[in-house]
Amino acid sequence: MKFKKLDFSRLIFEFISVSFAVLFALFVNQWREDHNNKNIAEKAVFNIKEELKENKEIMVLAIPDHKNMLSEIDQLIKISENQNTVNDTLKAIDITLISSSAWEIAKITNAVFYIDFENVNNLAKVYDLQSYYESIVKQYVLKNAMSQNNNMDINQLKNTRQFLKTIIPLEVNLEHYYGLMLKEVLTE
Repeated sequence: MKFKKLDFSRLIFEFISVSFAVLFALFVNQWREDHNNKNIAEKAVFNIKEELKENKEIMVLAIPDHKNMLSEIDQLIKISENQNTVNDTLKAIDITLISSSAWEIAKITNAVFYIDFENVNNLAKVYDLQSYYESIVKQYVLKNAMSQNNNMDINQLKNTRQFLKTIIPLEVNLEHYYGLMLKEVLTE
């Protein structure tokens, strides 16, 4: 049995060529994946910015309205306590829903992994505060869903007053944080 002499230089050249081709293909694939992830992250940041702008606008409109309503309720409570009856009607509280869908989509699609860590951290804090705000609003709405008429007794007035005193500072904070996020954090 005869063995052919192996040409080690050719074998080494082919090994290096194949290795280089595989590594180059992996590099190109990784570059393409990074590029796609960057695009997803940019779209997520854009959508989050738009969502925060809309949420901020909602807060800008809600805060004065809720403060006025709180003032009206304080006057009604004062009058009602003197007369032991509530004889005025109160307009319904306007509660506009704020959105967190862009943030949720960014989390679901893993776009948050490709956004700057500090931005994600700050966004998470803002959306946690927003979630807390939403839970208080939902709790109030569910509790008062049975009340169909605008005439309120003194206890309902006091409950609504407490609700407004709870959410107004949260709305002010949310508006402030939305502004900060739009101005300082999401500027890339």
